Amino acid sequence: MTMPIQFDTAQYIKRLVEAGIPRAHAEALADGLQIALSQPVAGDADLAIWRAEVQAMFTHFEVAMKDWVRDEIARSEAEMKAWIMAKLRPIYWLLGVVIVQQTIILAKLFL
Repeated sequence: MTMPIQFDTAQYIKRLVEAGIPRAHAEALADGLQIALSQPVAGDADLAIWRAEVQAMFTHFEVAMKDWVRDEIARSEAEMKAWIMAKLRPIYWLLGVVIVQQTIILAKLFL
C-alpha cells in the first residue's frame, strides 16, 4: 500500500530554491521525499502479524516470570523453614531436658 498523499516535486523544488537551497540539493531532497512517501506502510495484516508476535513474546515472558517467582518462593520458604528449625532446636532440647527433669522429680516424690 502506498501513501495516498499527492506530492508535487516541481513545486517542492521551487520552494526550496526560493528559500536559498541550491537547485541540485533541492532536487535530491525532492527525490528522497518522493521515495519516502511512496514506500508501503503497515496494513492491517502487518499489524495483526506484529500483534501476534508481541502477544507470543508477552506470553513467553509471563510464563518465565511465573516460573521464576515460583522458584524464588520455594527457595525462600525452604530457607525460612531451615532458619526457624535452627532457632527452635535449642528450645526443643530445653523442653526435653525439663520434661526428663520433671519426670525424675515426680518419680522420686511418689516412689
